[in-house]
Amino acid sequence: MRSFFSIALLASLVSVRKAMAQTNTFFPGVIATGTMGPTNPPAPTMGTQINQTSDARLLTVNSIDDFCIFAPPTLSNISDSETFEVAWCTQQRNNARLIPDGTITGASFLKTDAYVQIYGYGDFTKLNIPEGDFGGELDPHGAFGSGNPIGGNVTSNITGSDENYAEWMDYNQFCMRVCTSANSTYNAAQMCWHELDEMGCGFVMPGNYNFNGTL
Repeated sequence: MRSFFSIALLASLVSVRKAMAQTNTFFPGVIATGTMGPTNPPAPTMGTQINQTSDARLLTVNSIDDFCIFAPPTLSNISDSETFEVAWCTQQRNNARLIPDGTITGASFLKTDAYVQIYGYGDFTKLNIPEGDFGGELDPHGAFGSGNPIGGNVTSNITGSDENYAEWMDYNQFCMRVCTSANSTYNAAQMCWHELDEMGCGFVMPGNYNFNGTL
């Protein structure tokens, strides 16, 4: 993946931020135009009942202690479960499953003008991922054009209100990016370029992965 932190892009992002502040609108392709998946609540919701057999597929990425990732509903390799993975969250929200204590051993939250990103380490056997699994990529496209997982949705309140975003990608180390903006040079799909999953988190979603705790 090419680095997006060029002088030209940074200048464009400043213009985007000013334009959004003035018009409170998003570039085409940033906000999802479809409906929530059939397993999901109609909107991101805090305080929902814990259900460790839930099939909900609505992720939220708001902060270091309020985020969700996709993982298998039962023991399965990521490559075999991409179409039907479910939401696991750090908070009781979205009718999703709760990430068990001790799963996340280190996490870092990154916010830019173009996207928000959560990434880190953990014991993902607690999320039904076999030890030694090579992982995979989850995104809103998938082999059938219906998303991996099918019916998956992602929201964030990073701009001040809950928005359902069109472009996102979720990998295993873990790392998750939600593209919250665009500009005349790079659209949201390019900001969340999802075709290099075999390169891993550090390449596709650059950040400081040299940590053992929470940043």
